[in-house]
Amino acid sequence: MWMTVRNDDIYSYRWGDPDYARAFLRNLPGPDQLAGYYMGPDGYIWGREFIDKEPETPRQLVMKKQWFSFMLWGRLSYDPTLPDSLFRQTLAARYPEIDAARLLSASVEASKIIPLATRFYWRDIDVKWFPEACIAHPKQGGFQTVEAFVRGATMEASGIMNIREYADALLAGETTAGVTPPQVAEELHAHAKAAIDIVSSLDSGSNKELRLTLGDYRAMALLGHYYAEKILGATDLALFDGTAEESKRQSAVQHLESALEWWKQYAAVATSQYAPQILTRIGNCDLNALVSNVEDDVRIAREWQSGTLEGRQQ
Repeated sequence: MWMTVRNDDIYSYRWGDPDYARAFLRNLPGPDQLAGYYMGPDGYIWGREFIDKEPETPRQLVMKKQWFSFMLWGRLSYDPTLPDSLFRQTLAARYPEIDAARLLSASVEASKIIPLATRFYWRDIDVKWFPEACIAHPKQGGFQTVEAFVRGATMEASGIMNIREYADALLAGETTAGVTPPQVAEELHAHAKAAIDIVSSLDSGSNKELRLTLGDYRAMALLGHYYAEKILGATDLALFDGTAEESKRQSAVQHLESALEWWKQYAAVATSQYAPQILTRIGNCDLNALVSNVEDDVRIAREWQSGTLEGRQQ
């Protein structure tokens, strides 16, 4: 058979995590079953990019803009044992003005964020989930609220507990089994902080491509901080639902207010480089316009009534 490998999650940003690509490729079916695979997006076109605010003339092909990502998938598909040193050397040749090892580390840290957020908040196809904007198609719920996160599922076989499972275990005094929502949030914060620290230490000089690449990594890192705080807020809201302890609600509100601030920073960085876009599977995607939706999460937490979740009426 031939397999379709779809990128439904990352359209705008320059992505690059060799370990993720290696692990993915090594877990494809073996040659006794698989003749090969082809990769592509369903809701996006790998033609000329159309959202850059500093476009090349003519506008750059997506495959040229995201050259490092395509290199990883292409080279590692033929030989997944290729070491990171190859990719460091490639980055050093392209960007001799900065430390290639640190640039690769920034890429890896930032590129772990959307995959982890998606494993935690799992909606299996593109119309249901576009993590760059925390939205789905309007018929699939549009902006994914804190309530949606409270009720949401994690990716099957990911080993991650969803928020209701975790809250129910705590309220029952049971031992949690698996990676917990707070641990996911901690990991997201760690990747985000590491990426921002490295990006802040690198000077792109007059290299436009490098400056925009670092901007992509910063944007994904800020998005990671947003999802971490949203997960923590949703977790506290689920605990408030089961206990009616006002301290849990207040903690949820504080996390969601923090998430709002991270979203504003994320939107500012992302929209400094990219214009709003209309995606075939999602519809309109405008990060600044979504600030009001992010603000509404705070209202949802403030107005939440304990016992709202099924099976918890008091």
